[in-house]
Amino acid sequence: MASIQVIQGPDRGRTFELRDGENIIGRRGRSVALSDGTVSRRHARLNPAGRQWILTDLGSANGTYLNGVRLRKDTAVHRGDQIRCGATLLVFLGGPAGPQATVELDEDGRLVDSATVAQIPSNEDSVIIPTPEAGEKAIDNLRILYELIAEVGSIFNVDVLLRQTLDKIFEFVTADRGYILLIDDDGGLDLRVSRLAGEDSSRDIPISRTMVNEVVRREVGVLSSNAMTDKRFSSHKSVQDYGIRSAICVPIKGRRGVLGIIHVDCSVSEHTYTTEQLRLLTAVGYQTGLAIENVRLYESALQSERLAAIGETVAYLSHHIKNILQAMGAGADVVQAGLDQNNIEKVRKAWPIVQRNLNRINGQILNMLAFSRDREPQLERINVNHIITECIDLVTPRADDRDVALLTDLSDQPPVPLDEAGLNQALLNLITNALDAVEDEPAGAVTVSSRYEPAAREVVIQVIDNGSGIASEQLENIFTPFVSSKGQGGTGLGLAVAKKVVEEHGGTIEVASVEGEGTTFTLNLPAEAEDHGEPDDTDLP
Repeated sequence: MASIQVIQGPDRGRTFELRDGENIIGRRGRSVALSDGTVSRRHARLNPAGRQWILTDLGSANGTYLNGVRLRKDTAVHRGDQIRCGATLLVFLGGPAGPQATVELDEDGRLVDSATVAQIPSNEDSVIIPTPEAGEKAIDNLRILYELIAEVGSIFNVDVLLRQTLDKIFEFVTADRGYILLIDDDGGLDLRVSRLAGEDSSRDIPISRTMVNEVVRREVGVLSSNAMTDKRFSSHKSVQDYGIRSAICVPIKGRRGVLGIIHVDCSVSEHTYTTEQLRLLTAVGYQTGLAIENVRLYESALQSERLAAIGETVAYLSHHIKNILQAMGAGADVVQAGLDQNNIEKVRKAWPIVQRNLNRINGQILNMLAFSRDREPQLERINVNHIITECIDLVTPRADDRDVALLTDLSDQPPVPLDEAGLNQALLNLITNALDAVEDEPAGAVTVSSRYEPAAREVVIQVIDNGSGIASEQLENIFTPFVSSKGQGGTGLGLAVAKKVVEEHGGTIEVASVEGEGTTFTLNLPAEAEDHGEPDDTDLP
C-alpha cells in the first residue's frame, strides 16, 4: 500500500494512505486533505498506473513541485520523492523506488581481493575536525554534515530517511553505486536503499564481505581499493572499467552498536576516494545511526501513546455503557415485575425507560463506528432538505415528550454531492445535542435551517437552540473527542463525529454561543464534487 507523509507544513507528521483510484491532494482533497492555506482546494493528483504512480498538477495557483522542480506535465514519482504544494512538503512512501542496484556480497573472497587503504573509528568523535592537511575541505564537510542533519531531522520514517541520506551522499561523493544495508533480526544484512549513478552502471559487481565484516565487527569506516579477480571478466574487458575500484564502507552506528552499513564505490578511472571523504562518510554513518534510533524512539513513543489512548478510551466508554446498561436493567426489572403481576400499566410506564436506553446505546455504537473508521464518503447528488426532513422526523417524538418546539426554515436547494448516511448521523448528533440543551427551558426551541450560497457554491445548514449556551472556556475543546458538557449524560463523541463527517465532505463546521442565549452550529458544505460536476441532477427526490 502506497502512502504519503507530510514532513513540513501545518500538517507535519501526518501520513495519508493512498487508495487504488484517484487521490486528490488539496484543502478539500480526497485521500490527502491538507489544512495549509497556501494549498489549492484541488492542488494535485496522484493516480496509480500499472506499477507506477503518476503525479499531476491540477492548475494550482502556487504550482506543484517534484524534488524542487515545478511540475509541467504528468510525471511518475518514486519512493522517497518529495512533493511540494504551497508551504507543505510531502514525501512519497510507496511505489517503485526508481533505478535500483542489486547487491551481491563476495562471501568467500574469491571474486574481490579487498586491500584496505585507511580506517577511521566510528564514534562521537568521528565528527570532522579540521586538520592542516584538510584545510578548507574539512570546513566544507562540516557544512555538508550540518545540512544533512537539518534535512533528516524532520523525517519520521526510516526508509525515507535512508533514501534522503543516500541522495545527499551522491551530491558530494562521486560514485557509480551506493547501498545502505541494515542489520535484520537474524543478524543478516538487509538491503534497504540503493542507487546507481546511471543506467550503464554495472549491477553485478560484488562487494567484499571481508570489508563489510571489518566495518561491522570493529565499528570503523574503511577506505579500500578492490582488485577484481573475477574470471568472468575476459581479457578484452577494460581493466579501468572492471579491474580496480575505489570503495568506502562505513558503519551506521547508534548508541548501542552497529545498525547497518553505507557502501559507495566507483571505478578508479572516474575517481579515487580520499581519507577526508572517508572521514566525512564515517561521520554521516554515525549521524544516520542516531537519526534511525530517534525515529524508532518516536515510533515507540507513538505506539505507547496510542495504546494509552486506547486504554483510556475503552475505560471511558465502558463506564458510560455500564451506566446505560444499569438504567436499562432497572427498567427491565420493572417490566418483568409488571409481567409477573399481570400489571400492564406498570409495563407501559417502564417500557419507555428500556426503549430510551436502547436508543442511547445504539446511538453510542454508531458514533463509535463513525469516529474510529476512516472512510471515503459515498457521494450522490441529493437535496440536503431531504436529509434534514428525515432527521426531524426521527427526533420529533423526543421533542414532543420534552415540550420542545422543533422548527425548520428550509430554502430551495439544488442537489449537491453528499454522503446521506454520514450527514444524517452528523445532523442527528447536532439536533439531539440542541434538544438536550433546551430540555429545561420553559419555551425551548430548536431551529434547523438551510440555504444555498451561489457565490461560494456552498450549502449552509444551521442548527440553532435557545438553551443556556456554552461557556467561552469550553468552546475551544467543543469538538475534542470524549470531552462532554453533559457529565455522565454524554461521551463527547457526538460533536467529534459531526466534525469528522463534515470534513470528509470537504466542508467546515463552526460554533457560536452566548451564555444564557443559546448556541448555533453552522455547517458549510461544498456544492461541487471533486470532478467539478454541476449540481443539476439528483439521485433522490
